[in-house]
Amino acid sequence: MTRIAISAFHGWNDAGEAASGAVEHLLEVWPSRIVARVSAEEYIDFQVNRPETRLDEDGRKVIDWPDTRIHLVTPPRGPELILVEGAEPSLRWGSFCREIMEHLIRLDATRLVVLGALLADAPHTRPLPVSDSLEPGAEERIDREIYEGPVGIPTILARSAVTSGLRTSSIWVQVPHYVSQASSPKAVLALMRALQDHVSAPIPLHELEEEAAAWVRGVDELSRTDPEIAEYVTRLEKSQDAADLPEASGDAIAREFEQFLRRREDGD
Repeated sequence: MTRIAISAFHGWNDAGEAASGAVEHLLEVWPSRIVARVSAEEYIDFQVNRPETRLDEDGRKVIDWPDTRIHLVTPPRGPELILVEGAEPSLRWGSFCREIMEHLIRLDATRLVVLGALLADAPHTRPLPVSDSLEPGAEERIDREIYEGPVGIPTILARSAVTSGLRTSSIWVQVPHYVSQASSPKAVLALMRALQDHVSAPIPLHELEEEAAAWVRGVDELSRTDPEIAEYVTRLEKSQDAADLPEASGDAIAREFEQFLRRREDGD
């Protein structure tokens, strides 16, 4: 049996709580059970991600540690999913990723999809940009990679998965930075729609679509009451619309030229 693993981490790579929200959505719509934990003791700074106390069903006080949890999810059809979720570790990232990979291999994972979200100059009124890319192997990295700079645990885990022989993809969504203080259902929805290409069972999205629409209406209201935000959103819209114009694409220009040549030949 082969399974698809999906990971998301709270923290630096989780703008608008979009990546963690996507995993939470899958846990809400399909049956699941926790099959493994990675103890926070070796990897988490408890002054950054503190343990929490709560009362259990019997009224007894218990402490929940910020462990990384690994769930096994059973969609209505297709292979089971392995969901990895928790806080971005503060320490020993290499050891942390190796421990995660040991669990994924033991659970027969053959693919890993890494989710992330970043703040960007994206208008909330337009579809949020999403990138869905296959992580290159070692022989492809020199030609394909151009980014240089800080990275988070999703990047390190993706590289660890590639080294372990798993086919690995990374899906990232851009979240409007001017509304980054609250969770963004629209960003979660954008990730879920991209993730659908990797999951055979249809993912229920109706409630999430309603939440995303309500979020847009709320940000619209914020824009109407703040002229500076409204003006800024308008500038972002114009910039994105210009970038999305067909004439801005070299491939589109080539297609138009080919169609022109065919029409000319038909006319002759």
